Amino acid sequence: MTQLTTEDIDRTLLQYLASHSTDTEPTRDEDLFETGRVNSLFAIQLMSFLEKTFEVDVDVDDLDLRNFASIAKITDFVQRKQLEANPA
Repeated sequence: MTQLTTEDIDRTLLQYLASHSTDTEPTRDEDLFETGRVNSLFAIQLMSFLEKTFEVDVDVDDLDLRNFASIAKITDFVQRKQLEANPA
């Protein structure tokens, strides 16, 4: 998979979250768990979405809510996993 830009990943994540919520669009740094936008069940769906959409593997060691707490952190996680899979 081609390395996506931060903006591309952010946009895709925002679209996914919007399709599962009637709330306003979250900010990039908003804690998705604290605001109730994401709960533990939806977090599992989100991880599956990340694996399929961005072709990354979410390993047991990655199952730390800090990796998925905000759009910014999820984007960082996706970019890190893509680099691990395809080092330059």
